[in-house]
Amino acid sequence: MPAQDSLWLHLDRPENLMVVTSVLWTRTPVDPARLRSVVSDRLLARYPVYFQRAVRRGRRLAWETDPGFDLGKHLVVRDLPEPADQAALQEFVAARRSEPLDPKSPLWTIDLLQGYRGGSALVCRTHHSMADGIRLTQVLFSLLDRAEGETAPHAKVGGAGPNREAVAQPVVRFGAAMLRALGDTGAKVQRQAARVHPVLETAVALPVLGATAAAGATGAAAGFLTSALSGGPRRAADLVAGAATTLWHSATGTGELLGPSTATGLWDGEPGVEKTAVWGEPIPLHALARVGHDTGTTLNDVCTALVAGALDRYFAAHGTARPDPSDLGWLIPVSLSSFDDELPADLGNHFSLVLAQLPLGRRTFAERLAEVHRRVARIRDSYEPVLTFGMQYAIAQSPAVLGLPASRFFAGKAVGVLTNVPGPRAPMTLAGAPVEGIVGWAPCSGRQAITICIFSYAGEVRFGFGTDRKLIPDPEALVDALAAEFAEVAR
Repeated sequence: MPAQDSLWLHLDRPENLMVVTSVLWTRTPVDPARLRSVVSDRLLARYPVYFQRAVRRGRRLAWETDPGFDLGKHLVVRDLPEPADQAALQEFVAARRSEPLDPKSPLWTIDLLQGYRGGSALVCRTHHSMADGIRLTQVLFSLLDRAEGETAPHAKVGGAGPNREAVAQPVVRFGAAMLRALGDTGAKVQRQAARVHPVLETAVALPVLGATAAAGATGAAAGFLTSALSGGPRRAADLVAGAATTLWHSATGTGELLGPSTATGLWDGEPGVEKTAVWGEPIPLHALARVGHDTGTTLNDVCTALVAGALDRYFAAHGTARPDPSDLGWLIPVSLSSFDDELPADLGNHFSLVLAQLPLGRRTFAERLAEVHRRVARIRDSYEPVLTFGMQYAIAQSPAVLGLPASRFFAGKAVGVLTNVPGPRAPMTLAGAPVEGIVGWAPCSGRQAITICIFSYAGEVRFGFGTDRKLIPDPEALVDALAAEFAEVAR
């Protein structure tokens, strides 16, 4: 078993299982026999790992075909308990998120729940060692068929290289990046100095102000000089400035990953075994896209800013909001390969976890959105996904005595995991039954307390929250907070 896959078995804890959980539901009942045929043809016949169990061979783990494999043990059909509504389904999913998979069998299960709001629900659980969540989502999509007459393709995501925004003056952009980084660092140093003594704060403020002014003047001068160039010299200057910005962004992200945690004090404590799973009503995708179009941001930016606003509302309602603007760290999965219909037969993990700081305490949604856009653009214009993948690989190759503490250190940088999955753009069917909605969560690790998913499907976006019941017993409040945030944005 490759090290980047076996790592997730080593990270398994009863309090945070390394299991990816997905849920979809249909308008009409799913025929069990037809579903078994679909699973056999599109899952078992394509990916041998679904027949295999994890076994130890000396110091290493390996995949071994389960001689007693029985599809009936992995694909289970049952009735959803009355009243078979969304609350009942969420309770079932929460219970399944709390249960470990059988280590003596292939590490996956599918529950077909009959009777959910007159249709069916499918709850899929797959261990992270089999594949990363992005590839498992593709596997889930492969079980679906396009509704008759629908031709819209799946959204495409993934890729390891930097994605640089087009700007008129790359040199000025590099100067602005340096200036902002210097200002952010200076503000943090001043805040720390103020806690010691006002005189020390003043002493620190003067050199920070001088350095910022000098950097600003240098950037302005460089921008003026390059604007006077043309042809080859201008293109060369722009190319160098663009590359320098990318390297600077990469260094900034690496510094945040190696620096102090921003998760301390919020949802702090040891998680328990019992988990939750909730999701809200869908939001029209066109409404969110219109906000992005009007503000010059992306759909991902708008959705992420809504999550930040919901967190602000939640913390304010619970009396735990910080008095000044602050950041909250989240781990975001990034695929290192393109999102397509051709997956390798052995699946496996080929993704990176990047650290993203969500802004808290901003006064308006516009402020949050602008800050989210800037931070996400910085990550996209960097080699951070590749660098963090290298760190993950090094941890996976390290002895457990070194690798496990290192993984817990990096997991402690964030309160949880935030995923944004662009699902099928057109309506789909599962074994002939029209699919109405899909949500899915990546697992938490270490002491993380929450996993949030943003899932788009057929013109709608759903936000789902999976929490640790001990540390966050009221995930419904997060659903309500997000609905209130969107209602205010819509107004």
